[in-house]
Amino acid sequence: MTNQTNSVPFQAVLDSLIESGKPFPQSYLNRFSDILSSDLVLLKNSWADIKPKRRLSLVEDLIKYNEKNTIVCFDDVAVFFLTDSDARVRSGGVRLLRESEDPRMVDRLIRLVERDKQLLVRAAAASGLGPFVLLGELDKISHEKLSRIEHVLLPRITGTDDDLVRRSALEAMGYSSRKEMTHLISEAFEEADPDWVASALVAMGRSASEEWEMHVLKSLFHPDVVVRIEAIRAAGALTLTRAVEPMLEMLDTIEETNKEFRHAAIWSLSEIGGEKANAALEALLDNARNDEEADFIEEAIENVGYASGSLGLDFLDLNNLDKSADIFDDSHDEYADGETDDEYYSEDESGREYD
Repeated sequence: MTNQTNSVPFQAVLDSLIESGKPFPQSYLNRFSDILSSDLVLLKNSWADIKPKRRLSLVEDLIKYNEKNTIVCFDDVAVFFLTDSDARVRSGGVRLLRESEDPRMVDRLIRLVERDKQLLVRAAAASGLGPFVLLGELDKISHEKLSRIEHVLLPRITGTDDDLVRRSALEAMGYSSRKEMTHLISEAFEEADPDWVASALVAMGRSASEEWEMHVLKSLFHPDVVVRIEAIRAAGALTLTRAVEPMLEMLDTIEETNKEFRHAAIWSLSEIGGEKANAALEALLDNARNDEEADFIEEAIENVGYASGSLGLDFLDLNNLDKSADIFDDSHDEYADGETDDEYYSEDESGREYD
């Protein structure tokens, strides 16, 4: 199937995109992974001929495909999407970069944080810098790159930007070992707004610090469901064995019909591990509500013992970009300082042109 798909001229793939009256073949999605430079030129030249809704659908499909296939890489098309006039496409481009370790992406994301006029794009870019903070902590990118990220994100946590951007910056900096993060996370956790509490819990989970154990355990019983979900995720990230029992109780009672809650709890149990958690996963598998849940539980069981390899790249959920349309003025918003697409990102640090 893959060989047959690759034998199709890329222009034919683009023609299928342009012809909006027919569904775009899902088998063509892999053609955008590690895209040939010549095909990328064709994509850019044809982009204006593709209807906006069709472009957005392509981005959404690539995001979903990327989440299910670990061997694909959409970095090059993602960089192109960052220059699109539709903020939802730009946000999707950020999402496609979620597993990139290319340090050249740092400057691109910083530009979006600093200069994009749409708050959702700024927030997505701030979140997108989180994995690079972690890479910096692991000495996988230069100290200079890490310092630049910190210089951009830290002021935004306490700055005047929209709360969504500020919270995204806090979550991204959760990976940081900087001393001031303890105070910033604590302050966010004490906020009355549950959204800030949830972001504080995301940062706690990313910190790998046991100092947050009581905060996380307490939040498992928070009245806000989003806070409870983030507390569960943080408990898994921090492998808090004391969270297993309350999670199991909640799975059996008040949250039994909430799919996101159930998946968060199931995955966290796999990260925590231990006899009780493992037995619970086996029991959950025996009583799975449907085939989809059964498949997810099986993945969780396989994950037991291997969770430490995860980077926890759970930043801003942009899967349903269409539902965020009301955030944007329109699909042809302008960049800061009136920049055109070609001016916005003309080349990377090595001089390779993208536009």
